[in-house]
Amino acid sequence: MVRELAYDEVFDAQKHFRQLLGSMARPGKINRIEPVVLAPAPGLNAASVLVAFALMDADCTFEVAGMSQGEASYISSNTNARRTDVKHAHFIFAQGTESPYFLDSADCGTLLYPDTGATVVLQLEEASASPLASGLKLTLVGPGIEGASTLWVRGFNEDLLLALQARNAEFPLGLDTILTFMDQSGAPCIAALPRTTRVVWEKC
Repeated sequence: MVRELAYDEVFDAQKHFRQLLGSMARPGKINRIEPVVLAPAPGLNAASVLVAFALMDADCTFEVAGMSQGEASYISSNTNARRTDVKHAHFIFAQGTESPYFLDSADCGTLLYPDTGATVVLQLEEASASPLASGLKLTLVGPGIEGASTLWVRGFNEDLLLALQARNAEFPLGLDTILTFMDQSGAPCIAALPRTTRVVWEKC
């Protein structure tokens, strides 16, 4: 399995972690992650990989819903995180087109420790601050958003949005979501949908 030697586990991780924090603070804002030359497993995009590298270590557990053992081995080899079932996973990686079945047992935390809820990393075909044909228009409201913000996405199953909405209905319990995709130039990008963000959508 590929061990990424170009990634600096201190400097790159710190830089990308700060970028992730900025995304969580401003839900729906598209942020380009500074790229690193990588060779991800076929089912993973570079943005998801950089999220994993920045946030995960040997104390973390994860699952790759709908993906193969190759993707799981790649993440384990490069982060030392342990693969487990969805119920016990701190991080869950999936395609945005995946059926929402895996969210049924995802850990939403407890009233005493809501911060232990899982983070879902969803890979999209495309996302934009401008309208996209044949996609979804997401209108976001909540902390970190002045009034409302709009995000257009492609490759996001509406049933997944419904499932996330249901799992986040009992704040402070819920799932934080990081959307990952590659822009037209091939650069890794992310946009965050924290559990505090309310989403209304319509087809474009």
